[in-house]
Amino acid sequence: MSYDETQATQKVPPPQAGPPPPPPEPPGFVLQDAWPWLALLGILAVAGLLVWLFVFRDRNDKGPVVPAVVGLHQQQAISELTGRGFDVKVVRAPANRPAGIVISQIPGGGTRLDSGQTVTLHVSNGHPVTVAPTTTTATTTAGRTTTRSSTQTVPVTTAPVPDVVGQDDVSGAGQVEAAGFVAETSPVTTSGTPGSIVQEDPAAGTDEKIGSVVRLGVAVGSNRPSASVPNVVGQKAPAARAALLGAKLTVRTEYKKGPAKSVGVVLSQSPSAGSSAPAYSQVTIVVGS
Repeated sequence: MSYDETQATQKVPPPQAGPPPPPPEPPGFVLQDAWPWLALLGILAVAGLLVWLFVFRDRNDKGPVVPAVVGLHQQQAISELTGRGFDVKVVRAPANRPAGIVISQIPGGGTRLDSGQTVTLHVSNGHPVTVAPTTTTATTTAGRTTTRSSTQTVPVTTAPVPDVVGQDDVSGAGQVEAAGFVAETSPVTTSGTPGSIVQEDPAAGTDEKIGSVVRLGVAVGSNRPSASVPNVVGQKAPAARAALLGAKLTVRTEYKKGPAKSVGVVLSQSPSAGSSAPAYSQVTIVVGS
C-alpha cells in the first residue's frame, strides 16, 4: 500500500461540539408595543392616588365636627350645635323618653359638616308612641284564603300644655317647644325674679293643638340692664328663639308666605341685629311659611 492510499484511508476525527447557539431575540416590535400599556398603567395609578388624596381622604377632614347631642335636652343640644356654627332643625314626635330629650340626630355625632349646614334633631314631645290595635283582613283568591295583619301608628294632634310657671324663661320655653308648641315670650313688669316665667296662656294641662302658640309672661324687675340683640336672620325659628332668650330677650314669631326654601327660616327681625334694648325686651322675628 502506497503512502497516498494510507493517507486516504485514515479516518478524520469529528469536530468538537461547541456551545449551543443563543436563542433568537424577540422582535423589536414586541417591546415597543408594551411601552404604551405600561405608561397607561402608570398614569392610572397616579390618577387613582390623586383622587384618593384630594377627594376621599379630604372629604371627612374638613369642617367642624358635629357634637353628639342625643340624650341632651333640646335647648342644650341647640346651644351646642349653634355654638359650632351649625343650623338646627327640630322635629318633635312621640317617643318613650321625657319631653324635650333628643332621641336621634342626623347626621350623627362625630361627622364633619361644613359650617352653616343643618343638623336635624328628633325630640320627644313627652308622649309615648301610640300603636293602633292590630287589624286582620282575609282575602280569598282561587279558593285560597289569605290572612293579613297590620298595625298603624296613630298621629298625635293635641298635647297638654306643660306647667312652666316659676321656671326661667330659657328652660320653660324649651319645655313648651319640646311639647310641640311655639313659645311666645313677652316682658311683664313685676317684682318676681327677672327672667322667670310668671304667666302662662293657655293654662298648664290644657290640651291644645300641636303647633299652636303658648304665651309666656317673663318678669323683668325694676332694673333692666341693656342687652345686645343677636343676628338670627337665616336661622331656623326654634334656634332663633333659643338664641334670643339666651341673650336675655323675649321673642314673638310672625309668619310670611315665601318660597319653599324659606319655610321655617327667619327672614327678618326687629329690632335689628347689633342694636341695644332693655333686658327682656321683645324681638319680633318673621319666619317663612
